[in-house]
Amino acid sequence: MRVILKRDVKGLGHEGDLKDVKIGYARNFLLPTAAAVVADKGAIANWDRHRDQREERDRSVRAEAEATAEKLRELKLEVPVKAGERGRLFGAVTSHQIADLINGSGIELDRHALHMREPIKALGEYKVEVRLMPGVDAIVNVSVVAEGA
Repeated sequence: MRVILKRDVKGLGHEGDLKDVKIGYARNFLLPTAAAVVADKGAIANWDRHRDQREERDRSVRAEAEATAEKLRELKLEVPVKAGERGRLFGAVTSHQIADLINGSGIELDRHALHMREPIKALGEYKVEVRLMPGVDAIVNVSVVAEGA
């Protein structure tokens, strides 16, 4: 069955894509959740008419994401924390704290865009990956320092 995606579906495609899927997947998941519409003759004609608008919107979103990524690459964050002996932290520095610091510097960013394998639990210099959209990534330099140092 051919469907047109109305929103991004993980593992299938992005909004506006024309996809061939199994009938059960379309009937039981895509159509009831309004993630897609059946690609009949009228829907395909409408999809073709709006292709230029989608492509222009995608270009502008990508340009905005690349500009944000460039700002993030230049950003150097310093996180003051309470630390004990040998540089161990009382607690941890999480993606939520880093996102708050980034937002405080004037760059609007969702904390889910930060990809940390685990919270930071020691003093030092760290590189945190930020995935703004597929194909647009940045690395933010984070320096974790002891309070009052």
